Amino acid sequence: MLEISNLNAGYGTVQVLNDVSIKVPDRSVVTLLGANGAGKSTTLNTIAGLIKAWSGTIAYRGDECAGVPAHSLVRRGVALVAEQRELFLNMSVMENLMLGAFTRDDKAEIRESLEQVFEMFPRLAERRSQNTRTLSGGEQQMLAIGRALMSRPSLLLLDEPSLGIAPILVQEIFAQVRKINERGVAVLVVEQNAAIAMDVASYGYVMENGRISIEGPIETLRADPRIQEAYLGDGGH
Repeated sequence: MLEISNLNAGYGTVQVLNDVSIKVPDRSVVTLLGANGAGKSTTLNTIAGLIKAWSGTIAYRGDECAGVPAHSLVRRGVALVAEQRELFLNMSVMENLMLGAFTRDDKAEIRESLEQVFEMFPRLAERRSQNTRTLSGGEQQMLAIGRALMSRPSLLLLDEPSLGIAPILVQEIFAQVRKINERGVAVLVVEQNAAIAMDVASYGYVMENGRISIEGPIETLRADPRIQEAYLGDGGH
């Protein structure tokens, strides 16, 4: 599905990513863990076409996509839920959702996707005409994920979905991430809350200072003393 090899990227003259290699197999959930500032968001933004790769390869379904514009990647099936959510706060819930379908033409299929989003997040159905600014942080996160799903992605990139959200809503959102994956969508999730990310993922990578320092199946990572000490102490926070 997605194969990144020796990826280097950054901002201006400042290098952030150093020879990063990550694989996300078809229909899998993979997590990218690491402290704040490790380079996790830069990785997702580079995959999504928002940051230009300096060198290395990003292959999506066998095709090189480094340098492909972000809107073209959405058409190919890659959707990013950014850390800041990037919602249009003065628009309604429904207007934000419909913007997610901007690459699609079939009205019946768009309506079907909308029904699936409302089934997944009933709060959005209840608040469909509400101004997005009035939603709670958790509801805005649901809306950001719902909007991404409206593009009918094959690969969903999730950047810190638990950030600033009440624990009960975090559980609800990650339960839906499982269901999204069960419908055949591959997910690459960046998280500081390692415990909850490991509950949904089958494979994980740990990033430190822009490099992958540890990787392996989730059960291997859980048993690694370095992971336990750095990420799984104090309930995983």
